[in-house]
Amino acid sequence: MFFFLILLNLSFCFRAKITLESSRKSAAPDTRVAHRNHLDFIAGWGAGCIETCILYPSNKIIFRQQLHGFHVKDAIQQIKLEGVGKLYRGLLPPLIMRTTSRALMYGLYDEFQKIEFSSRNIIPDLAKMSTCTAQLIILTGVCEAMLCPLERVQVLLQTTKFHDKFKNTLHAFSRLREYGYREYYRGFSVILVRNSLSNTLFFTLRDPLKQRIVDLPQTSRLPVSLQHWIGDFIAGSLLGATISTAFFPLGVIKNHMQAKVGVKYDSSIQVFRDVWQLRNRSLRGLYLGVHLNFTRSLVAWGIINSMYGILRRALAPFEK
Repeated sequence: MFFFLILLNLSFCFRAKITLESSRKSAAPDTRVAHRNHLDFIAGWGAGCIETCILYPSNKIIFRQQLHGFHVKDAIQQIKLEGVGKLYRGLLPPLIMRTTSRALMYGLYDEFQKIEFSSRNIIPDLAKMSTCTAQLIILTGVCEAMLCPLERVQVLLQTTKFHDKFKNTLHAFSRLREYGYREYYRGFSVILVRNSLSNTLFFTLRDPLKQRIVDLPQTSRLPVSLQHWIGDFIAGSLLGATISTAFFPLGVIKNHMQAKVGVKYDSSIQVFRDVWQLRNRSLRGLYLGVHLNFTRSLVAWGIINSMYGILRRALAPFEK
């Protein structure tokens, strides 16, 4: 936790430096902030949809490896034999979860900023520095964490021992009700911490990192639209992959908590101790699978952030 606090502190300091420099160039508030028309929800949803549809086949290959212990070539060959018609079988649950999650992530962040700008009537750059804090972005993480039941069901459907017990998403939801509504939110505390801290780091560092990339001599010679795309893609890739790697152990704990049904509730600390013992008290063991996770996050977050930027700029004419 001390490591994460240091990261947060560094990110706020870095953001403060950039925004103080940019605030000197701005003399009046941008009145358009109060009229965003909720377009960030639409752009976030679209970015999540594009990312999920593009990467679903690769995620399916990874899942077959996890499920059957196949090599990559064997997993690809099995999917080929099933035919193109079944390539996107099972797309609906992750599509619903990721599109909703991205819409909330980008949309609520924009909404909270808009409310803060309007209520305080201050220069947006300065407001961005003061409101891009844990208090503001944790609210986004809290709202996003309410999608915990979807993550819960997805874990159960991917767990081998529950293949015969849960047939599909709707069946899993209905069967979990037998154990009480609390069962839907097993692992909620870990998801809340993960989303809140990762969102804080992502939104605090995203714009300054993009600006650094755009200001590079090699990038500044390109057309403006291409500059934005490259800046968004690289910033999203680097931040998404790095943050995902930093919080990878939380994902391990969450999966262990959610891969259980009808048993006693163990605290996240207890689950961590059990996993730590299971992985022979090895940090390397705790990070098993992180290389594949890093590569996938590198591509996924590059697509998400760049597609969000493209859609947001395309929707700009619809602002009031």
